[in-house]
Amino acid sequence: MLHPQERTAIILITGVLILLAVMSFLIESAGEEPFAIPFSETLEDGTLAVLTGSVTVAANTRTGGHLMFTINNTSVFVPGGALDEPENIIGETARVIGIVQTYREKKEIIVEHPEDVILQPQ
Repeated sequence: MLHPQERTAIILITGVLILLAVMSFLIESAGEEPFAIPFSETLEDGTLAVLTGSVTVAANTRTGGHLMFTINNTSVFVPGGALDEPENIIGETARVIGIVQTYREKKEIIVEHPEDVILQPQ
């Protein structure tokens, strides 16, 4: 038989665990966008950023399997996101969420998951 203090402790611990599970689910379901900062050249490497604009250049990498495109003169790299015909997204508005990284002294966005690229046809 449990003492009243032990029952209270078990109820409190159970309540805290349920609260943590619910909060974890809510944060996960919100996605990355609420935590992303609008992209700028002044952001530090490793910052989660969001960039929206028109796609001006798009191509799969020569080694294949990856997609590179340009939005507002900013390169976006999508590992594992190659398209059959990447030129079809040129002119479309895209919204990307990814990590800022410097490559060859220029800031770019590395998208972690292909679903973090949202295309909005015009």
